[in-house]
Amino acid sequence: MNFISKTVWALSLLLPLAACAKQEAPAKTMTNEQGCTRIRSIGPQDPYKDPPPLKQACLGPYLLEIPQNYFYNQIGTEHDGSYALALEYPSLEPFKPGERMGLTVDVAVRTVMVRYDYIDRTDVELVMKRKYTPMDHQAGDPEESLDTRIKGELKNGLTPYYVDMEKVRAHYLDEGMRENAPVMKTDWHTDWYLGRDANGEVTTVIKCTPREITESGVEYRGGKMVKSKSEGLAECDHTLMMADLDTIIRMNYPREGVLHWRKLETRARQLVTNSIVDTRRDAK
Repeated sequence: MNFISKTVWALSLLLPLAACAKQEAPAKTMTNEQGCTRIRSIGPQDPYKDPPPLKQACLGPYLLEIPQNYFYNQIGTEHDGSYALALEYPSLEPFKPGERMGLTVDVAVRTVMVRYDYIDRTDVELVMKRKYTPMDHQAGDPEESLDTRIKGELKNGLTPYYVDMEKVRAHYLDEGMRENAPVMKTDWHTDWYLGRDANGEVTTVIKCTPREITESGVEYRGGKMVKSKSEGLAECDHTLMMADLDTIIRMNYPREGVLHWRKLETRARQLVTNSIVDTRRDAK
């Protein structure tokens, strides 16, 4: 191979590298399908920065600006724009900047995780109804119907519907499950608590570790909730809606939080209303 041929061959190897070097820089903004445009967080982020900078996120067409320490990851949205928020229980205030880095069990158990789902392809009320009514494939499952649960007395604004483990076990035995199958255990199931408005419509659905599980899995030390030595963690999944924003809110928190469900709902709503930059549905 002569000198010219060698030179051409060497250049041909370098061309792909040059092309890679000229790749376009990441886009500074991202627009979702509802028309909300947010500024992206590009490059290394500092979760310990104090005061925490504002980061942008979208809820459907609504643009939000939220201090970064409120985010579950304490740096902002994920690369695709998805996000969750995290509050410390029981104060319902954000964690200190960087406190969730290298997440410990003690920090995890006192976390209230908050997610917001914008509903634009069906009615938000229908999505809410699906949280407490069985789907077609769940017909006959005693855990999925209010009618086959043990209804309790209204307390603290919530009507309990306790899981009936006798019916649950009978159902799964009929389905061919073994008597020692995990699904036969109480901790595989949940008690439900429903809140209704003045018209009797369900506006709150909370599903918690059953009352038969008496161990909470947590204790307090120095005024902070931490993991106890007992196994497991009693917790709740809480669903409510903001009909005016076509939004479903989902929360997860330690079971004792169900006693303060109204405070939790108020806080979850405030996080949105206090963060909206543009309330127009055609926000750009």
